[in-house]
Amino acid sequence: MSRPAVIIEVSSPGWAFWRAVLDTCIGLVVGTLYTFVGIVVVGVVGEEALSSLYVQIDLDPLFRASMGVFLLAAAVLAIVVPTVMVIERFAALRAVEAAGRRDPEAVPQRALRLELRSSPAALLRTTGTAVFWSLVGIGVLCALALLFAEDLREDAVMWVVLLVFVVLASGAAGVRRLGRRWVERDAARMGEQWGRWKRLVPPAVTADADRRDAAMRAVVPGWLVAPSARVLARIANVLLTATVISLAAFMLSVFMRQQCRTCDPVYWDEPIENGIDVLSLTSGAAIAVCAALGILAWVGGVVLQFARERALTRWVSDGAPRRVDVSLIERVLSGNRAMVRLQLGLSSVGAAGLMVGTGAIWAEWTGMDARAVVLVAATLIVLALVVGWSDARRSRRERQLARDTLFPGDVGPIGDETPAAARRRRQRR
Repeated sequence: MSRPAVIIEVSSPGWAFWRAVLDTCIGLVVGTLYTFVGIVVVGVVGEEALSSLYVQIDLDPLFRASMGVFLLAAAVLAIVVPTVMVIERFAALRAVEAAGRRDPEAVPQRALRLELRSSPAALLRTTGTAVFWSLVGIGVLCALALLFAEDLREDAVMWVVLLVFVVLASGAAGVRRLGRRWVERDAARMGEQWGRWKRLVPPAVTADADRRDAAMRAVVPGWLVAPSARVLARIANVLLTATVISLAAFMLSVFMRQQCRTCDPVYWDEPIENGIDVLSLTSGAAIAVCAALGILAWVGGVVLQFARERALTRWVSDGAPRRVDVSLIERVLSGNRAMVRLQLGLSSVGAAGLMVGTGAIWAEWTGMDARAVVLVAATLIVLALVVGWSDARRSRRERQLARDTLFPGDVGPIGDETPAAARRRRQRR
């Protein structure tokens, strides 16, 4: 009698490395975007509301240079991130195929199946298409400018720029064709995997449900149930709402003082004048408090996730079958690990430091040791990669142990399921 289908945690050294690289890139993107928004907000608010201090510190050259760094970083990340995603998905496909050869009845975890719901090269084709038409649009605008502006036609730089766009568009078209060719090449490989998963997932879920029903009911450790996901979501929503309201109140106080950059300051009669002062002071303090609480909430979330992972691993280390409410352990088994969250945070901070430090070097800004900031930022980015990569093997081992003990079924992100389909999947578990 053949062994029943089973859902397993699939990984490989190659995929673990490229997954860590991709997570680091995601952190870099997030850090770059947040830094851009922060510079814009601080620049606008500082110049409008704190003009004397803003001029005294001389932040304008730093912020202007940092905008140039942002454009360069955005261009680099726009090329690097899709490339890493394609490589990571090919590595995931190889890991899944190797697992299938070792155990034909094994099905990879839901998160990995969702990642491979389309061919890895499909992203390459999509990226090439998007970049191609973007470059074509910009190139057409340049061509029209050369056509209707005689001064520009005599400018050699504009012709060089147009030539660069033509070359880049040709490269993007080549990437699109390459992606289409690879999608066709891998159609049989992907079809084989999709067919296996469609055939094996339902019996694997049923087998897990049967084993779970046959096991003894157990009490889940307190770390896994308190605080609940609902409480954490409420805390996050309250903090986000308070931050948005504080920002809106502060911008309102700035607007009531001066409606535009070139407008004369507006003075109000009492008690409105004092009210504006109070609004500006309290909203500014609230923004600072929300920022501090946000950092504490992130650190607390990482610590809580780490504690839950350790508690779950210790609890199931004896290998005895247990029956528990799957919803209590689903996030621990399928969400981002604590080390991945730490990795994202470190790489985000590293991106911010790298962006500001490089801007300070470009602007020759003497308000800080820019080279030291760049060095620390680069160290944080490398450390983030090491943290995520080093956790991959332990993650697979601990999650597989939990699967072998708790039989959670097909846990994981919903993906493109409708809410009704997600409910039916949970009911089958």
